[in-house]
Amino acid sequence: MTVGGVNPGDIVLADVKRRRFYAIVIARSKRELEVQPIDRRVTYHRVKASEVIGLWRRSRAASARPVEGIGRAA
Repeated sequence: MTVGGVNPGDIVLADVKRRRFYAIVIARSKRELEVQPIDRRVTYHRVKASEVIGLWRRSRAASARPVEGIGRAA
């Protein structure tokens, strides 16, 4: 897998030294991703492209700004 299509905010499933964990992508470089593991017991904060085995993209709707006026009492 290449990291070209991975963006900050996406969730990845990584396998580092036979330890699988989910993490949120913070930043990317040419061949590595800087991640924040979802499980606090995981101490890996950098993942190589070859260690990524799954990818879930952040949806546009989740990243959009909330519409004003919705959720307020009139």
